[in-house]
Amino acid sequence: MKLFIKILFFFVFILFFNKELLSEDFDTAKKYLNNKEYDEAYKNFNSCTNECISGINCNKEHFMCMLEIGRMLEQGLVEKDLSKEQRTNKAIFWYEYCSDKKSKKCAVKIATLKPRNKFIVKNIQEKLFDLGYPIKRDDIPGIETFDAIEKFQKKEQLPVELPNEPEEWLKLNDMLTNALANKKNNENTKIGKPSDYSTGIWVGKKNKFYVLSAAHFVNGCTKIRSNKLSLRVYKIDNFNDLALLESDEINKNNISAEFPSKAGVENEKIYVFGYPRQTILGKGETSEGEIISLTLKGDRSKIAISGDLHIHSSGSPVINKKGLIIGTVHAKSSLWKKVKEKLKFGVTSEGQNLAISIYTIKSFLDESNVDYVTLYDPKNKDREQIISKAKKYTIPLECWGKN
Repeated sequence: MKLFIKILFFFVFILFFNKELLSEDFDTAKKYLNNKEYDEAYKNFNSCTNECISGINCNKEHFMCMLEIGRMLEQGLVEKDLSKEQRTNKAIFWYEYCSDKKSKKCAVKIATLKPRNKFIVKNIQEKLFDLGYPIKRDDIPGIETFDAIEKFQKKEQLPVELPNEPEEWLKLNDMLTNALANKKNNENTKIGKPSDYSTGIWVGKKNKFYVLSAAHFVNGCTKIRSNKLSLRVYKIDNFNDLALLESDEINKNNISAEFPSKAGVENEKIYVFGYPRQTILGKGETSEGEIISLTLKGDRSKIAISGDLHIHSSGSPVINKKGLIIGTVHAKSSLWKKVKEKLKFGVTSEGQNLAISIYTIKSFLDESNVDYVTLYDPKNKDREQIISKAKKYTIPLECWGKN
């Protein structure tokens, strides 16, 4: 009896802990695929997903198998009795299943199927291949393509984040284009990414809109871009660190920023919204603080504000509780800046940042013959309303080619 129990225990142990008996692993299935034994590969990739499908556990290997199943269906290598549309729908089922299980690569794979992304992704595959990354140029991006994108981002010291929206794929395509130019010119400089980042604010009226930003960001740029939008310099005021940009392409979703009839008051709560840490995703960030001072040593061209700002916050709007812009970020707090401020203005404090005042901004716009929106007594807004609107009148800016 004891011997029987030992034998039974042995087989139970084997059954539960030996994966070879339960399902094939990814590498085994991949070998069949590389040997063009498609039916066997398909069977093993399906077998590899058993644990996840049964609800026991889902891991990275299961997701990789699901991606390969979908890819084989898209390529028409299996289930040839189905129509192309039926195979595509079945592939999408697998992509959506693993995306629902929190696989980022599966979510990105779904994004590549969008009509607006397909052509861009094809170009990206070709550029990755030309840069020497081991991928298949079959217009059906999969694991190899996503791994290559991440390797490229690491090499260029970019944040490792896979794109999703069309604008994000376009930005990646631009970076790869520059990296290819770098390779062909045998230069050892990093030109696969922008030189600098900033935030722009839409200003204007009656279909004549401009983008307001910081002069120190604009100076020296060979090209200024915002996603698919190309911009050129209209006017610069270096003394007050203000610049106006113009473009022939206006996004109908953008709205003009609104200004108050007068400046705020000290200790008033403010919000700063911008795009200081742009990545492929380029998402905005919000900081909160207060107005510390409306003048610096009697000079009202700049104001001092508190708040935890990041580098590249220049040009970001400083917004009051009514949702109106009372300034734009000039410089974040730093030790060297504090020393210069102390010498020039006689004031400085920990966590203090400088912003261009609303008086200076309005004067610059008036001199540039730019109409702008002024509100006289609007109601207070909550944080969500303020930031939601700020997203519509701000844009992320990229400077290319600055030394």
